[in-house]
Amino acid sequence: MSAGSSRDGNEELTIYRQYIHDIPTHGIHFDLLKFTQIDFILSFAIEHYDKHGKGDGCFQPIWNVDGESIEWVKKLKEDHPEVRVFISIGGVGSEFPFNPAKKYKWIHNALETITKIILLYRNTIDGIDIHYDVINSSKDDFSFCIGEVIKQLKNDRKLSINVVSIAPTKLVEPYYLKLYKDNKLVIDLIDYQFYNQKFSSKEQVVELCKKLVIDYDPAKVIAGECIPVHTMLEEGIKYLIEHKLIAGIFVWTFLTLPVDPILPL
Repeated sequence: MSAGSSRDGNEELTIYRQYIHDIPTHGIHFDLLKFTQIDFILSFAIEHYDKHGKGDGCFQPIWNVDGESIEWVKKLKEDHPEVRVFISIGGVGSEFPFNPAKKYKWIHNALETITKIILLYRNTIDGIDIHYDVINSSKDDFSFCIGEVIKQLKNDRKLSINVVSIAPTKLVEPYYLKLYKDNKLVIDLIDYQFYNQKFSSKEQVVELCKKLVIDYDPAKVIAGECIPVHTMLEEGIKYLIEHKLIAGIFVWTFLTLPVDPILPL
């Protein structure tokens, strides 16, 4: 990542990230040349739960995984060297909480099943994204279980996992902050979901970002927007971009193809 690491408004906007909820099997065209790094995040790999809502760490993708989609990812990366592809584990909403039944068994199952998904794509997967919106465990258990999984995936030489991102929201940010502080060396990007809270002014967006770059590393903080974007959030993100306060943005959308990000004129 080529972004700077100061807190005084010197961040270069280099990263564009977008969640993809299904893989198109046709060609793709996009104009994101303003960015030196483009990430597409396949979402989600979800785990199995028992009747009590306890997860077993056995992940399976909910996007289409077949020969065509695997070939699509391979060709995408061949045609666009600036593109990285991620797998996001977790899910959105109370249906997909982080709530392991047994910690060590969860870690074992998660490593085994996530590795299988990565290998299906013939090592064209560059990173892992952690995206739990609901966490029903303790902060210690969340940090320990997720930390062990991302460390071992990054250290597995048969894989090509070079980047790990986490996606905090306002409600569970304390969990993610502990996870980050316990695993700073293996967490590369903080995709904060700005769109999951309300703002009454662009100043509130800016103040939140300033807090985040103090809590985390400023070169790692990515501002998340949703399509369509709330007016105040749009204005706040434009301000952050114009004043080089963030290293990049990510987009949450239910569209399959990439969308145009919010950028200043």
